Amino acid sequence: MRPQFTNKEIAQRVFARAAWVMHQSWEENWRHSRLLDEPLIPNHIIMAGRSRAAAEHREHVVPLALIRDQCEKMFSLGANVAAVTKLLERHLKIVMISKAERLRLDFDLGLKVSMPKGWSFDDENADPFARLKAAGIEWDQIESNVA
Repeated sequence: MRPQFTNKEIAQRVFARAAWVMHQSWEENWRHSRLLDEPLIPNHIIMAGRSRAAAEHREHVVPLALIRDQCEKMFSLGANVAAVTKLLERHLKIVMISKAERLRLDFDLGLKVSMPKGWSFDDENADPFARLKAAGIEWDQIESNVA
């Protein structure tokens, strides 16, 4: 018989599996930010909100390339998979935004692959949603179905 898991346990397993895959790819010197995307990490696990304007574009609140680079940096400094799992749990989230909001975020503000000035993974109080807030995007939080 197959084991039964709660939604929270499934989410924890998904993040741990993603961290393990990131570690393997780092060891093999193979880089791709989309490793942290579907199907490895299902949208419903990381969906955090929907824009009040429209929900036309799936936006990672912290760009995947930054998360990938931070995972690689952590592994280079000796971090283990458990530490990277925690990073993914905190920063790997999606908010559905409008196409106009995406254009403002990516091109008007130049935040396509960066976070606002002063934001850092090293700051435990850094808000993963700072990029959306800098763009003035208002969204409604989606109650997590993995709690």
